[in-house]
Amino acid sequence: MKQIAEVSQTRNLLGATLMVTGCCIGAGMIGLPALSALAGFVPALAAILLAYAFTTATGLLLLEATLWFDREVNLLSIAQFIFGKVGKIGVGLLFLFLFNGIFVAYLDAGGQIFGTLLHALFAQEFPREVGIFLCLICVALTIFTGIRGVDRTNRLLLIGLVLSYALIVGMGLSFVQMENLSYTSWKSALSILPILFISFGYQNLVPSLTYYLRKNIAHIRFAIVVGNLIPMLVYTLWNFVILGMIKEPEKVRVENGLVTELLQGLASGTVIPFLLNAFAFFAMFTSFITIAISLVDFFRDGLQGKKVPEWLVYTLAFLPSLVIALSIPNLFLRALSFAGGVVDVLLYGILPVCLVWVGRYHKQVRGPYQVGGNRLFLTAMFLASLAFLLLRVS
Repeated sequence: MKQIAEVSQTRNLLGATLMVTGCCIGAGMIGLPALSALAGFVPALAAILLAYAFTTATGLLLLEATLWFDREVNLLSIAQFIFGKVGKIGVGLLFLFLFNGIFVAYLDAGGQIFGTLLHALFAQEFPREVGIFLCLICVALTIFTGIRGVDRTNRLLLIGLVLSYALIVGMGLSFVQMENLSYTSWKSALSILPILFISFGYQNLVPSLTYYLRKNIAHIRFAIVVGNLIPMLVYTLWNFVILGMIKEPEKVRVENGLVTELLQGLASGTVIPFLLNAFAFFAMFTSFITIAISLVDFFRDGLQGKKVPEWLVYTLAFLPSLVIALSIPNLFLRALSFAGGVVDVLLYGILPVCLVWVGRYHKQVRGPYQVGGNRLFLTAMFLASLAFLLLRVS
């Protein structure tokens, strides 16, 4: 019986670690090289390491706060405990802004990907609005099929994502030239951080992981640290291959922010351009489905108890983002930058620090786990979050 329990715990730990990894790896990867090219490989690597350290630390702070409670909680209920009803409403609004910001970015990029697909199928250009509408219809229909349909679709997309990534990296290594990786522009490295905060955005999973792993602190910490480390290695290798293929990166100008445009004309005569388009499709829609479900669930929970038809829930969830995406072209990087550099920093940077500070030193809450560093560490994390926020706003 003991051996069975140990095997079960190991499986749960592996599953939790992969959940963190899966939550991170996605659509951010198709925009990361476009910004990294302006900074160069080494400055971009420094930004990746900084984002990894920052998001790992904030995840551990959320773990500390989650372990204060005997019951199952989420970020909204923790905020209500610390700051009252106003705190809960504030966090709810931040979630709404975050979901909508990411949704707009994915709609814009998804529309471009569908536009490329339509052009390949019919050998003619279609208005960008057609791609956006098709993208939204496909995502909405997938969600409407229910959790089983979503699960099956997501599995197929993930298989495609892993295969296309492995093939691009494997084939792309032969095109890498080390001199292409020598370019550096440290001032441009800061512009990568907002999209990296989105790309390392697993923190909303922390309360769920806590109960999934039965409050085993060592296991939860492992899932957070290692689960976040895997995307860091994936992003680094991705940047190495993509940036290593680009000559004169200082002259790079990418309008739509997608890796498919960044490598246009490179590795021609090979299957790599096709694989890049396939990867962009799989990466986009694995992330898109997840954020769309989160947005629909957010409105469904908010309207709980009210007799609201399902079509109205979908309309409230999707219509504002659709209007913005249709009104302003090439929003992918700008929308992700806003979501990551402003809302994500407020929600998963400043908020965890404030929750732990008030809980520890004002409410005198003591739980089974405490992140080291005391007031000095929390102050440093708060100042770092504030600096990231001011850099994005300025």
